[in-house]
Amino acid sequence: MSNNDDGFQRDELILLGKIDGKLDGLKDQLNLQMAGVNERLDTQAEQLLTLDSRVRHLEQRAAVLGAASGGAMALGVALIVEGGKAWWSARFGGQ
Repeated sequence: MSNNDDGFQRDELILLGKIDGKLDGLKDQLNLQMAGVNERLDTQAEQLLTLDSRVRHLEQRAAVLGAASGGAMALGVALIVEGGKAWWSARFGGQ
């Protein structure tokens, strides 16, 4: 019986060695895949930062142009109102 037990133990050790080898191979493959994923994530992060800075620049320009056009509209409306007052005063004698 001890020969059988030794044979089973040897077979179990061989199987454990095969399992260990397969696990090592899977771990190595997973590490390679994760390295590729990390590289892609780094590249995408850089692209997002570039896009963020471009969008920020566009937002700043839009804010400046919005303020300028708002100021121009206010000035235009004020001139129209004052012109209307002057016309009204000239036409109806300031009544």
